[in-house]
Amino acid sequence: MALAASLTAAWLIGHQNWAAVGLLLLFGRVLCQRDRRTTWLTVGVIVIIGLRCGQLLAQRQAQTQPAGDFTGQLTVQPDAWRINGDLASAVAVTESGSKVQLFLTLQSQDQQRQLQEVTTPVKLNVTGKVEQILPATNTNEFDRRAYQANRGIYNQVTGKAPVLVAQASHRLTDFLHQLRANFSHHMANLPQPLAGYCRRLLIGEQDPATASEMVAVKQLGIIHLFCLSGLHLVVLCGVVRGLFARLGLTKETSRGLLLILLPLYWVVGGGSVSLGRASMMMELQLLGQLVGLRGMLPWAISLLIQTLISPSILLSMGGQLSYLLSFCLTWFEQPSGLKQTLRLSLVSLPPLLHSVYQFHLLSLVINYLMIPFFSLIIMPLAIGGGILYPLFPGLGAVVNAGLILFHRGLAALANLPGTITFGKVPAWVAVSLVLLTMVTWEKRGAVKWLVLGYVVTFVDIGQGDCIIIREPFNRRVMMIDTGGKLNFQTEGWKKRTNSATDKATSTSLNYLKSEGIDHLDAVWLSHSDADHIGYLPTVLTSMRVERLYVPAGMEKMTKFTKRLPSNTRTQIIPITSQAPGFGGLTILHPFTPGEATNDDSVVLAGEFGGKRFVFTGDLPQAGELAVLAHYPNLRATVVKLGHHGSKTSSSPTFLKQVGARVGIISAGRNNRYGHPNQETLTTLAQLHIQTYSTQTQGMITYRYNSRGGHFITHNTPEQLQLSN
Repeated sequence: MALAASLTAAWLIGHQNWAAVGLLLLFGRVLCQRDRRTTWLTVGVIVIIGLRCGQLLAQRQAQTQPAGDFTGQLTVQPDAWRINGDLASAVAVTESGSKVQLFLTLQSQDQQRQLQEVTTPVKLNVTGKVEQILPATNTNEFDRRAYQANRGIYNQVTGKAPVLVAQASHRLTDFLHQLRANFSHHMANLPQPLAGYCRRLLIGEQDPATASEMVAVKQLGIIHLFCLSGLHLVVLCGVVRGLFARLGLTKETSRGLLLILLPLYWVVGGGSVSLGRASMMMELQLLGQLVGLRGMLPWAISLLIQTLISPSILLSMGGQLSYLLSFCLTWFEQPSGLKQTLRLSLVSLPPLLHSVYQFHLLSLVINYLMIPFFSLIIMPLAIGGGILYPLFPGLGAVVNAGLILFHRGLAALANLPGTITFGKVPAWVAVSLVLLTMVTWEKRGAVKWLVLGYVVTFVDIGQGDCIIIREPFNRRVMMIDTGGKLNFQTEGWKKRTNSATDKATSTSLNYLKSEGIDHLDAVWLSHSDADHIGYLPTVLTSMRVERLYVPAGMEKMTKFTKRLPSNTRTQIIPITSQAPGFGGLTILHPFTPGEATNDDSVVLAGEFGGKRFVFTGDLPQAGELAVLAHYPNLRATVVKLGHHGSKTSSSPTFLKQVGARVGIISAGRNNRYGHPNQETLTTLAQLHIQTYSTQTQGMITYRYNSRGGHFITHNTPEQLQLSN
């Protein structure tokens, strides 16, 4: 009943295919029930959940605002602020009670310090812009709009930080948020990674300073120990029960106090799905000892309650794994030790591959060893060391040193061979494999999802370039430029901390892994600007790259060599137009070695799926005309326009002579340069060139198979058929 209701909610809210598959199976099961009371009760619960979903969908429609100016008063809880240099972000509440994602540009270091130290709710009179949250713009990219919508947030507001006004409040929820903020401020004074552990385990707060440590944790598949399982709640409750016993309280009194404290701690702990499930199931188990709830009832009631609160709970990987694993532990008679770990790992593998696309073979063994080690040693020491640090800083320093060694060991294990990139497993396959695993507990082989035709993908990498070319059956995969972020000089307090993962991780590399690709045959770098090569270190460390082509002269430049990992085995190949091509690409420019500036941009041409492509980097108009002079017979159906659509590139003579029919612009939203330039857009319109831009249409993909070729854009259903 609980699962049927939750899958109904998942389908109504998100139209997820896997939810539809599960619903079909459960619908048949409900109809076969001999107990009509159970059948009607299930139908009644589904109707209630459906009404709740309808309410939320109506709320989403009513609260979603069109882009425009914003003036209004917002309230922000003290534990909601996230400060990164001169950028402050938070979830805020409007005067009407709706939630928005708030982004403020700080005007001074005093404002920064004030927000970092705030411990009470504040009101702000904000003037700025309001718009919908940007959805995913690349295939299989994390969809922030859907994620925030599941939290009841449909709009974002940007502006400058106004004067903060402290708000006095006597509500219990406000007190709990203040308590959480005070915990966070206290933990900020701890050394790293101890501070990050305490923040994550005690108050459910992700510390950006520990993002690099979490990379190895994710690669080894033990992230559930930190944020999915709610395992730390069992340890904390054990500690609290021990304290109550020392104080002489009876078991009944301890049980009653825990029933009161658990929902309060859920707020202080960040209100996550896993913590909500764990605290609710523990509450139900405590109540069960009083009224006789046993077996699957606590699990089912917990899922029903959380589905009423958040009908999209089973749309997130956290919700799926949290309830799937707890279901298996409750429903099946589990063996202990390695067999149990193996079975739980296998049943969680399909939803993981649907979301993260890869699996490390060491995960099975590491999970077996890590669960008792983490729960009996790491977690108690981290929590105890953090709480006692003000009284015993020496003890905290020893614990911190141990955590550093622990993460170094995890990083060493994650770097060992054994990572298999499966690609994105379709939803119906994931659901089927979970059911099959539950029945047979057999592991099926890895599946590579193969492309049968040519695919040329222009990744929405922001203000930069990144192009991926895939040949049939993925027999050769290449990347032209990696994208990157331009950094500008700014005052020290305004500098924003870069996370351990950059945009390449969530866009180009995420796309490749979702397609079952774990290596690149070649990476071509057009020139040395950061928006074209900035993410090169991430690409080289995340993928096996056979060849790296750079314009001759760039291989000696510090701005390039400093981006190469010390242990890279990639072959570096300097090129000019006299060099042989590779993978169907011909090198048209530069003609001679240079300094890897825009004027020296590598220009490539190739035929893919029966169409000629030209990729121009940031080559200016003078360079385009020079290429025409060297190759008067150059023709191209598709041209990647130079310099992100700037008027310094895209010469009308060049575009007309090559016979371009499609122009691709790769530019970031709201970029400071005003790319693409109106002069360029006018030229394209006058020449009747169909134009696509990652700025407005997200990832742009050209696919070719036996039926012909066509362009597909991620953000719009538009397709352009290209005849032969």
